Amino acid sequence: MEAKPFSRGIPYWITRKDQINERSWSGGTVNQLFLFPGDADFEKKNFTCRISTATVDVMESIFTPFEGFDRIIMTTDDDLVLAHDGGDKITLKKYEPHLFDGGAETRSWGKVHDFNCIMDKKGCRGEVAAMTLAEGSVVYPRKGNYKNAEELEIIYCAKGRLTFKTDGAEERLDQGDVLVIDGGLLGGKYLLTNECHHPCDLVATLIRAGSDLHF
Repeated sequence: MEAKPFSRGIPYWITRKDQINERSWSGGTVNQLFLFPGDADFEKKNFTCRISTATVDVMESIFTPFEGFDRIIMTTDDDLVLAHDGGDKITLKKYEPHLFDGGAETRSWGKVHDFNCIMDKKGCRGEVAAMTLAEGSVVYPRKGNYKNAEELEIIYCAKGRLTFKTDGAEERLDQGDVLVIDGGLLGGKYLLTNECHHPCDLVATLIRAGSDLHF
């Protein structure tokens, strides 16, 4: 998977909620928010990074194994209980990210909506954080310490409305919309604000991809 990340050649792009396809899985539905490379086949597991939201409509489910991948999962509403390889149960609260080995046998308990990030261990690292913005709050770009890697930030508007501002451009993100920012091209010259009277929830995923990741 030696593809150059973020090869669209544009500093950012937005996928609107009505442009995201929903499909079924054995325990509910899933919406794919982002897949890299764009021509990868999720079913063949030949991707570097995939971000999605899903509903879990059954009380107990078994995760599809992803050998060779790391996973981050986060519930966006109710509690979710997980156990890996028959180990102790872990209870995740709303917006609490959990990193685990995608190849582990993972069981879950609880009907929830969740947020998922799946990353190829050989060439991708990432982190996920959720936050609630009050009216007038501002979020500035995050910077990591990784060398020889390219950075991409994916912003998912989980609730409310978000405003994205950069030189010469201003965009609105409504609930369910996804903003993808190429950090190398935009150079950190942007910010996110909540200009509405109601709180806004967002989930920010910072992805670093490259063939030579150093820590």
